[in-house]
Amino acid sequence: MWIPLLVVVVIGSLLHFTEAQHPCDSITGNYDTWLTSAQRVDVVVVGGGASGLSAAKVLLKDSTADVVVLEAQDYLGGRVKTHRQGDILVEDGAEWINGGVANRLFGLAKRLNALTNPIPASAYDWRARTWDGTVADARGYDAAARLFEKCEEPGIQVNYYTTGYGKCYIDRFDKVYKNSRAVAREKAGWYHYLHMWVNKDVGCTDWMEQSARDADRFTDWGYDRWNQWKDGYDTVITHITKSVPDNKIRTSTPVCKILWDQPGGEDVVLVVTQGGDAYLASHVIFTASIGHLKDRHTHLFEPQLPQSYRDAMNGIELGIANKVQLGWSYPWWGPDPLNLHIIFPKMELPPQKSWLYGLMEILTIHQQPNMLQGFIPGDYGIALENLPEATVKEHIVQHLKDVTGQNVPEPTFFRRSRWMANPWTRGSYNSFVTVEGDNAGLRNRNPLTRPLVNSNQKKMLYWAGEHLSNTRYGTVDGAMDTGETQAYRLIDANPKYWK
Repeated sequence: MWIPLLVVVVIGSLLHFTEAQHPCDSITGNYDTWLTSAQRVDVVVVGGGASGLSAAKVLLKDSTADVVVLEAQDYLGGRVKTHRQGDILVEDGAEWINGGVANRLFGLAKRLNALTNPIPASAYDWRARTWDGTVADARGYDAAARLFEKCEEPGIQVNYYTTGYGKCYIDRFDKVYKNSRAVAREKAGWYHYLHMWVNKDVGCTDWMEQSARDADRFTDWGYDRWNQWKDGYDTVITHITKSVPDNKIRTSTPVCKILWDQPGGEDVVLVVTQGGDAYLASHVIFTASIGHLKDRHTHLFEPQLPQSYRDAMNGIELGIANKVQLGWSYPWWGPDPLNLHIIFPKMELPPQKSWLYGLMEILTIHQQPNMLQGFIPGDYGIALENLPEATVKEHIVQHLKDVTGQNVPEPTFFRRSRWMANPWTRGSYNSFVTVEGDNAGLRNRNPLTRPLVNSNQKKMLYWAGEHLSNTRYGTVDGAMDTGETQAYRLIDANPKYWK
């Protein structure tokens, strides 16, 4: 099987995000100085995303605990981030209500009159092109789509549990492509297309990174629907936040230190923010991303997390799938929504443009008929982040000209996400158990959900976030579920908070 080794050479110098000093590196003080000014609180929730806010909602509704939510960024939602600019509404992060009617958010959106249906497939202007504008053989797409569906079928991935999720595709592609009767000269291009399709869904650089067991565990309940929020995905964040009073939330308040076990001392956790504010809590629910946790845990926690927890944490990665969004005053491609599929039969782009190899599809943005969007996963997405914004814009506009053969006017709107460079996320979508993690014994995410106990055997640290859901990782509803579950777990273990 042809594998695009040239890509590794081309983008090799761009594979890592440019790392500046972390905002928490400037924190000053010590335990005694922080303790002197600490504010007493029952529970500190670290992170104001869907998981953290859901945890706070449960604690405030179903317990007597005093709660404060500390969010590092200047908005609530975490990787739910809706951008508005005049009549434009786009999503930097979460975008779809995956799973249709079985997803709790589907029902919530309907009740809020905030649900909008996907664009019907028949409404799209469907095109398949090579990167230089040649019409591609649609049978190659049919082969890729057929194999994608096959490897997603229940019971298929069990055959690959000792290897990676991508092995199903690698093993079957030759036969499926041959049976499709698509032209041989495009085979390499459609193989790369399928590889990027899978990587986009996982957020990985290589489809062999995710454990097949982990991939098999995810469920969409058999409903392949992709509804969206009419007025932005942050509608759900606003809805949850209505149950959490403003005086319980601190935005732009990064947590930089969590001192969770002082031998011989009181059963408390000292939480210190970048600004020097300190909170003395009986418990902490930590809901930040696994990317941030892996990046900062040695600086963040005193004492260090137990070795068993670190070992489990090392078996999970947070993927990256960045977005590029462009808008114009009119749809220059034509009156219908565009669905443009791009293949690379040969890898002939200049090195600086190599991030475009990760862009396998460009779509009209739902409810934005004059706008287009593409996803760029893995190392290609990191390469995108490391380029100047003007350069990325120049690249994508020229790429659209080359692929469509049409005159592409200067965009009136341009936006690209940079989730890996964000020190509070270090990734976007989705979390996955690696093959190495599975081989080391991490069969599920349960070891990371167990509360940490201090020297007095008191449960001090609780954990939540989408990366802790075994079946709905990478989803907003999965994040909410874990936040609620851990909040109830904390309440159940502490009768003093019972109502």
